[in-house]
Amino acid sequence: MNSEMATTGGQASKVMPATNAKVPVASKVCDVAERQKASLYGVLRSVTFPPRTAAGSFTATLFDGTGSIEVLWLGRKSVPGIKAGIRLAVQGMVISRSNGLCVINPTFQIEPVIADEH
Repeated sequence: MNSEMATTGGQASKVMPATNAKVPVASKVCDVAERQKASLYGVLRSVTFPPRTAAGSFTATLFDGTGSIEVLWLGRKSVPGIKAGIRLAVQGMVISRSNGLCVINPTFQIEPVIADEH
């Protein structure tokens, strides 16, 4: 039997190859869309801590030169190493909130600071 043909109910029909349609992963804030995966790199401009009495969420604003996006860790009061001014790479799903788009519960990598050797 031909690998491209399948028999259904006594008739031969062509089997369409499976398509691996990949959804593009945004790599710049200006290209980010809701319900899309993003892999972004930039500088944290601000960090917002929830009140001590609330479970809340920990948020930071990432700027990459093309725009800013909020990064959100749900159920966290802080994330070790995350502070304003660091360079950060994040990967995660983009969602829409009342104040704009954000990357929710991302995996991340903090870029090491390289001191000038002057």
